[in-house]
This record gives sequence, structure tokens and C-alpha cells, in this order.
Amino acid sequence: MSKKATNTALMVKGQDVPSVLQILEEKIASLKHITDTVYKTTGNLEGFGTNIQKEMKVENLIRAFGSVMARSEVYMSSAKALGQKTFPAFEVSGGDMEAWKHDIILRINIINHQETLDKLNGYKEKMSKFLSEEDQKSMLLKEMADFMSVGQ
Repeated sequence: MSKKATNTALMVKGQDVPSVLQILEEKIASLKHITDTVYKTTGNLEGFGTNIQKEMKVENLIRAFGSVMARSEVYMSSAKALGQKTFPAFEVSGGDMEAWKHDIILRINIINHQETLDKLNGYKEKMSKFLSEEDQKSMLLKEMADFMSVGQ
């Protein structure tokens, strides 16, 4: 009985090690913008014990935003009930509702993509071990050429 060769997506495309590493690097870079995005608040939401920038459970982040939304709605209703036509914008713990929404969505995206980033970085590290000396030299020369052309 003969064994049938298993083709992976990378083998089918005939990619060499430097090309695979480039593909992995591009995928990592496409997700990096998420972790490189800057938070708009301090993350310390009054009433929550954990800074949202460190929170690991999506359900807790949903609860945190629910709290911000409810506080905002109550604030607006209260101002109207008091007959206020103009009043300061809603803010809690140094951020308005949009800032908290931005930060909570960002944190959820970081949590959801962290596993993917970890896997891609692991693949990149493992694949790097298969680079031949010639591949390493070629990649270094390309990197240097790209760097030198940017400065001109």
C-alpha cells in the first residue's frame, strides 16, 4: 500500500521558506494595528475592579460598556427631568460614552486576535529555523537595499 503525499496550502503554492516567512510577517502586520492602537481612556472605569485594558473576559467588557450606556441614558434623562436645556456632556471616569466604546471594542479585538497572533508568531519562529544560509543572506541583502532606498 503506497502512502499518498499530503499537500498543505503552502506546498501546493510551491512557496519557499523566505516566501512563507514573508506571508506570515504580512499577516502578523495586518493584525498588529489592533495591538498598536492607542486607548482613549485610562481604562479605570468607576465601579469595575479591573482596568479594562487588562481585562481578559469579553463578558466583563460587555458588562462594563452596559454600565457606561446605562449611566449615560440616566444622565440624559435626569437632565431633561430637571428641565435643563443645556448641560455638560456626560462623562464617567474621564471619558465619554464614545471613548469607552472605542476602548472596549479595541480590548475585545485584542482578546479575539491574540491567539491568532501567538500562533502566527510561533509559526514564524519555527519556520525561521529552516532558512538556509543562502536564504538568510538574500533576505538580509533585500532588507538592506530596502532600507538604503528609503533614505534617498
